[in-house]
Amino acid sequence: MRLIIRENPDKASEYIVNYIINRIKHFNPTPAHPFVLGLPTGSSPVAIYRLLVAAYKEGRISFENVVTFNM
Repeated sequence: MRLIIRENPDKASEYIVNYIINRIKHFNPTPAHPFVLGLPTGSSPVAIYRLLVAAYKEGRISFENVVTFNM
């Protein structure tokens, strides 16, 4: 596991969102082969979820062939 350090929680959230988006796009999910994304609960990931929603609304990412599960 790599340890990625950013200046503050907002910068860390931006890094994580970009990482997730890049992984989904690189995976190139299909209905027969969806991308599986585990989503943690609690208040820690809220900023990440907010940024993922913004990226979706901007058309930067689609979750059409993404399957999620909550931990």
